[in-house]
Amino acid sequence: MSTEIKILHSSCCGTKSPIKEQLTAIAEKNNLDISITELSDLQETMAFGTMTFPSLVIKGKVYDYKKINSEELLISIL
Repeated sequence: MSTEIKILHSSCCGTKSPIKEQLTAIAEKNNLDISITELSDLQETMAFGTMTFPSLVIKGKVYDYKKINSEELLISIL
């Protein structure tokens, strides 16, 4: 079963960030099945109750990307 990941960006930063590339590389390296969606629309991102960007939504939980951006932490969450 694929793990759904949402990358939440502020509207000024747009999508196609290196975060998606990092997550894809980690998934491939560790044989993980993930699905990534990037959101930058303010209404969409506000639905997750955070104003901290970038953030990740993994398994329904919101994470501040700046606090979990190491490969080891991301693998433990995935």
